[in-house]
Amino acid sequence: MTNSTLDAATRVKTLIALTEELTAVIARENELLEARRPKEISALQPDKARLAAAYAQSIRHIAADRSSVAGAGDGLIATLRELTKTFEARAHHQRALIEGARVASESVLRAIADEAARTGEPGYGPKRAVAAPIVTDNKA
Repeated sequence: MTNSTLDAATRVKTLIALTEELTAVIARENELLEARRPKEISALQPDKARLAAAYAQSIRHIAADRSSVAGAGDGLIATLRELTKTFEARAHHQRALIEGARVASESVLRAIADEAARTGEPGYGPKRAVAAPIVTDNKA
């Protein structure tokens, strides 16, 4: 095995590892979105940002010089292609989850605004009637 073949294989193996790790982070984010726990996604962001930057750099390097992976071997290239398909599918699914959440949030806000407009009652301000407080402690 020549140095260029070894370098090509190493580059592809590195990209495979990055793709697997990034796919795993996106899969975990998708699980959290599906479980309606989006706040927990923030803990994954530093790792995702690091992986995404390394992934993008690796892709740019290969795109600039396709010959840098030419000797990697068909098996590694096929593995990378399959992992890339999985990565893209999970990323597409995540976009759909986020879009669905956005549409649902907008729908709720629109319904609240429509109901407020329909009732004709003023919202906040000095002329807004204040209801008497509800006392739940009979000792008060």
